[in-house]
Amino acid sequence: MIKTKILKLSIAIALTMSLGVVSLNAQTPKSSKPFLIQNKLPHLSGAVKTLWDDTDLALSEEQKEKLTVVRKNTIKQVKALSKEINKLETYIVKAAFDGKELKNLKEDIYKLAKLRADASIIHLKCIYSTREILSKEQLEIIE
Repeated sequence: MIKTKILKLSIAIALTMSLGVVSLNAQTPKSSKPFLIQNKLPHLSGAVKTLWDDTDLALSEEQKEKLTVVRKNTIKQVKALSKEINKLETYIVKAAFDGKELKNLKEDIYKLAKLRADASIIHLKCIYSTREILSKEQLEIIE
């Protein structure tokens, strides 16, 4: 009788601790990016930022102004989506561990996919806009 109670208590503690770790991981996806396509598309804006004052790249003031606008808009939009993505992802993970039925999570999963698709579109727009601003020679330096 006492062994059974101790065993049940031990299992309950182990489950509680493991769910706490999973929950914590779901809330802080440090390496997770909000995009559908992971690590395969260039981050031209970041490359430009790194070479901002490089004499070989030789950005004009007009290019710098346009690139700054593209970068700020992109970051603003992706950050907003990232907050929604992380919140929804955390909810889905918690609901799954709490035993919520899949049929009740499908809509949220599709919404999550849509948010990630929207973030990917913003990323692609940033790439296209950056390419339009830079010359062919400048792109060769960055890419």
